[in-house]
Amino acid sequence: PVRVDTSLLLCCVAGSGSKASSTETNGLEELPEDIIHHIHSLLPIQDAAHAACVSRRFRRSWRSYSSLILSERTLGLDRKTEEWKTHLIDKVDKILTNHYHNGVKVKTLKLDIGPCRDIKASYLDRWLRIIKPGIQEFSLLLPLVVNKIYSFPCSVLSNEAAASSIQSLSLFGCAFHPTSILGRLRRLKSLSLRYVHVTEDGLGHLLSKSSALEWLEIEACSGIICLKIPCTLQQLKFLSVQKCEMVKVVEIDAPRLCSFRYCGTPVIYVRNSSQLKNVDISPVNLSGILSYARFSLPSIAQNVESLTLLAGRIENANTPMLPSKLPHLKNLKISLVKPWSSPNYDVFSLVSFLDASPALESFVLRVEQDAMMHDPVVGDDTEYRRQNLECRNNSLRKVMITGFCSAKSLVELTVHILERTHSLERFTLDITYGYDRRTCNIAKFPIARMIGQCWSLSKRALEEAHRAVETADRYIKGRVPSSVQFEVLGPCPRCHIGK
Repeated sequence: PVRVDTSLLLCCVAGSGSKASSTETNGLEELPEDIIHHIHSLLPIQDAAHAACVSRRFRRSWRSYSSLILSERTLGLDRKTEEWKTHLIDKVDKILTNHYHNGVKVKTLKLDIGPCRDIKASYLDRWLRIIKPGIQEFSLLLPLVVNKIYSFPCSVLSNEAAASSIQSLSLFGCAFHPTSILGRLRRLKSLSLRYVHVTEDGLGHLLSKSSALEWLEIEACSGIICLKIPCTLQQLKFLSVQKCEMVKVVEIDAPRLCSFRYCGTPVIYVRNSSQLKNVDISPVNLSGILSYARFSLPSIAQNVESLTLLAGRIENANTPMLPSKLPHLKNLKISLVKPWSSPNYDVFSLVSFLDASPALESFVLRVEQDAMMHDPVVGDDTEYRRQNLECRNNSLRKVMITGFCSAKSLVELTVHILERTHSLERFTLDITYGYDRRTCNIAKFPIARMIGQCWSLSKRALEEAHRAVETADRYIKGRVPSSVQFEVLGPCPRCHIGK
């Protein structure tokens, strides 16, 4: 693969700018035309346009530049000017019009017009003419707040040659109503529909034409009540269904599905689930998910190895699951968020998940701020164990609890794991709320990662954090086996001191 130093190339090209009308530098002049095109195609669109402005050879190449990623950022627009939205539309229009009239075969077209709420449908219709045979990747991002929702014209994908060449399709903020005239998307591997109005019939037509699909993402799409993933999707490996409030039932018959993420009403039917290894489920109303997972997951994902659950209320189920119900589960993550009503959790009931997972190797429990009532532990330190569970786990090696507090049931859960897990190697109690500052796992907060800032704590939360540290020292630390690396991450002296 060719690696291009963009800054160096632009300096070389800029140095020849004064000679562009007569002759290029010897280096550029000697390169074959196909090499010039290849080098130009590797440049980001803004740099490619700059190169075309100062070099005659790159100017010729620009006329056939095949990777168009058009947004306010890539076009170098400044929001400080009053006319920047008009400039965005004008620049996109000129680029796509020129490419269309020059007969350029565009391979990648990404249009981010999200800031332009008053964009006219006639512009979009004109721009989409450039979708021709040879296009491999297409993405359209439109504003959510508009007077009239733009309806994506399926006619641009009715051409068999154009439809069969596309490999990635992403739509955001429009209506999409595929019919039987849709061409066969025989090479389509990735499909993303976000904030798109599409009916069940329309989606059915689309999926029936996409037999090579490997990645399917559906988010906040209205018009679907029963989502059916047919068995014709033999190559589908990843499925994500998020925020589709009208969806009541999900039926999956994709034999090679490996990963499934779902946020909605948890009524799920899965056939041919032998390859389903990764499951991430969170309900819309944040209630009932743990009971659902206890009793339904084994039937729809009997081979699951990684399970992530987001819950807002724990049902205190006293009947533990049999250890054989999730026999392959290796990684378990459970997040407890603040419920609408007053929290009254018996976190110890999560033991049923541990007892049901004999192969479990890693357990992460995230307790978000104000997700639990902090009922301070009192009494003798020998009292905090429950005697009625005899199951032991001989595979669990790593445990992390973030948002650890002085709640009695949380202390009981911690003690239970320490005393009944002989394979344990590392146990971490993070008093803060899910920052994981030792592992830098803070994808939701990239700014905090860049500046190394800890999760902020209120004065009340800081007081509870200090109580949690004292609780861990008194009731837990003495029970830790010598073979276990035990760590309590208290308030950060740099970020939380003096609050």
